[in-house]
Amino acid sequence: MIKFTLEQVLKDKGMSMYALAKKTGVRPNTIGQWVTDSGFEVKSITIDTLEKICVALECQPGDLIKFIDEK
Repeated sequence: MIKFTLEQVLKDKGMSMYALAKKTGVRPNTIGQWVTDSGFEVKSITIDTLEKICVALECQPGDLIKFIDEK
């Protein structure tokens, strides 16, 4: 399973969802869904959007996406 760990990265960077939305141009509601669904309900994200988030948070894609082995 792939988990989107945006909530934790935002906490670690001390940035709010609203501030991220302003920096990236991603709708606040979209960011809110990614955070409140604990990252398990994110079905897709474009490379362009992922890049914008990485630039805004000064992180790597691997900081935002985790693989969880369900074995």
